[in-house]
Amino acid sequence: MRIRAVVVGVTAVAALALTGCGTDAGGGGAVAGDKAAVAKDDGVDVANAPISADELCAYLKKELPGVRKQGSEIGAMAQLTMGIADLYGDHLDQLDGDVLDAQAVQTCPETRDELVKAAGVKSLGDL
Repeated sequence: MRIRAVVVGVTAVAALALTGCGTDAGGGGAVAGDKAAVAKDDGVDVANAPISADELCAYLKKELPGVRKQGSEIGAMAQLTMGIADLYGDHLDQLDGDVLDAQAVQTCPETRDELVKAAGVKSLGDL
């Protein structure tokens, strides 16, 4: 079962990478401490993200205990990635990791910090 979960998680990470979740190679995304993310080619920024910062924060707070319980950073990353993909549902094409991270920094920085630590990444944009 554990191997299946990792395979599903890796698949989810790959799917999110293809939809634009993550940092861009050019470094043009938002820095975690920015108050607002710069709009990218897809036009998504903190102000027009399909999931509000409050909705995202409520989700992240709810997921934190389960992510903490994972036995590894990869497990935590997979659970968090799949959950965020599920949260975005029909709006995966608008999922931008830098915007997601900026929303979390603004709304629930402590929760965001615990999640990225558990997943072994520097920002939610690295998922």
